[in-house]
Amino acid sequence: MSHQTGINATSELKDFLAQARGGAVRIMKIVIQNEELVLESSGHPAQSWDQDYDRLLLPLLAPQRPCYILYRLDSQNTLGHEWIFIAWSPDQSPVREKMVYAATRATLKKEFGGGHIKDELFGTVEEDVCFQGYLRHMTSCCSPAPLTAAEQELQRIRVTEVKSEREEDERRRIGIPRARVPVEFGIDKRVSQGLAFPLQEEAKRALRQLKQKRVNYIQLRLDVENETIELVHTKPTETRELPYRIPTDSPRYHFFVFKHSHQGGAQEALVFIYSMPGYTCSIKERMLYSSCKNRLLEEVEKDYQLEVTKKMEIDSGDGLTEDFLYEEVHPMEHTLKQAFTKPRGPGVKRGNKRLIKGAGENGGEI
Repeated sequence: MSHQTGINATSELKDFLAQARGGAVRIMKIVIQNEELVLESSGHPAQSWDQDYDRLLLPLLAPQRPCYILYRLDSQNTLGHEWIFIAWSPDQSPVREKMVYAATRATLKKEFGGGHIKDELFGTVEEDVCFQGYLRHMTSCCSPAPLTAAEQELQRIRVTEVKSEREEDERRRIGIPRARVPVEFGIDKRVSQGLAFPLQEEAKRALRQLKQKRVNYIQLRLDVENETIELVHTKPTETRELPYRIPTDSPRYHFFVFKHSHQGGAQEALVFIYSMPGYTCSIKERMLYSSCKNRLLEEVEKDYQLEVTKKMEIDSGDGLTEDFLYEEVHPMEHTLKQAFTKPRGPGVKRGNKRLIKGAGENGGEI
């Protein structure tokens, strides 16, 4: 949003910006003085833009003072020459100055004309904004973002799906009957199963201990960077302690052995809890935890022979009481509704019959 700080360009700077857009200026340094945007220095082109870059730019970078730098390229668009907008904000500069410059950046861009700006750079050290830094910036902008292993798997699935569609079209074209592929081997089945992050060794050992009844609680988390599922801890946990095991700032998977009494006998039920604390987590975390949940449960039930009695999703541990878990594990059967009977109408008390006497048309009684 422009004019966030109320700082505007002086009339002298406005005139200079209008002249600079004509192409005679290669570089200009603009600073904030007395709550106004003013021109501190400028330079003219001597060689090509890449040869002039470090020679003109680097001497303008003060180690403890933020500034704005506009650098003209040799390329042009429909509005004229294209420029690089550089916001210099060294770490050693006062925090208040950095905040003021950050809030005034949009004002200067609007004053100069955003259509003239081809690229923007932000730097706190010289390596960020020097010529090599700008080349790195252009390379990162042009290159596609690196794919994680999970994204690569989904990409392979999409490529395989497109290839299958093309093969099916070719079969139809030459009259070959459509190939019947079992559903369990289809692409859609693989996609619907979600992502499969492998369990780390400690997590696998904890699940084996849960099977052997050596632990009664397991907490797992996703290692997003390494795309694995790792163990958080296996602290012995009573039912009354379970709410305090649920983090309030990060998602988790929990396996808990709920010991209770049912119909006069002692029972145990393995409960899986997927805790996602509201929308305080990033969208990426929410998507990954949701996508990995089903594959994790499938592996736990098949590979570790653990039967999960109840699966639930919560946003906090406040409601994880013993009564709540009991009702989840042993839901009450709905009683049959009583047959509908027509309600009795309101009682109407009739009064005694009365004869009303009065004069008729011929003077007789009615």
